[in-house]
Amino acid sequence: MTITLTRKQIDAALPKVEQGLGQYLWLQGKIVGQNAFHQDTEFRRKYNHFYRVRRGTGWQDAFYGLMERAKREQLQFHVVLDLLHQATNRYEASFASKLIATINPSMPVIDSIVLKNLGLRLPYTTSTNRAVQICKLHQKLTALFGTFLSTEDGKYLVEQFKAKYPNVNITEVKMLDLVLWQTRA
Repeated sequence: MTITLTRKQIDAALPKVEQGLGQYLWLQGKIVGQNAFHQDTEFRRKYNHFYRVRRGTGWQDAFYGLMERAKREQLQFHVVLDLLHQATNRYEASFASKLIATINPSMPVIDSIVLKNLGLRLPYTTSTNRAVQICKLHQKLTALFGTFLSTEDGKYLVEQFKAKYPNVNITEVKMLDLVLWQTRA
């Protein structure tokens, strides 16, 4: 299993990244150096829009409280997945990964579009050891991103991203994530 993005796909996706990139940069600007971002209604509204959070207020309060804690305590993915499950009684793989990637932009996001592009799937809700399987999937994504970014096409993606958006300072993982999200299989 590898990430296969052609230079043509990369070139086609890069212009589509611009709007989401602006939203992402705004969100990340609120995270850096602030401790009360999780209570900021504008931050929540924009985060909900960008990451397509469609859950009720109680769920959001648990999620954003966990985000603040994850930032303060530098929690790892598996811990966030378990704590979010304890708070919501659901294994929220995508939202746990989005939370972690917000705090640590060198981590990939588990997203249905990205998974589809890579030929991967989340374990079924009835799967035995679902949390373990989700953690393995996140580890696999992390490894796949790292491997791709070390290839010639990965280096091309980073080079072209920086040329297209020269004043943007984001991780290479986020560059790849944004391009994959804009590449529909």
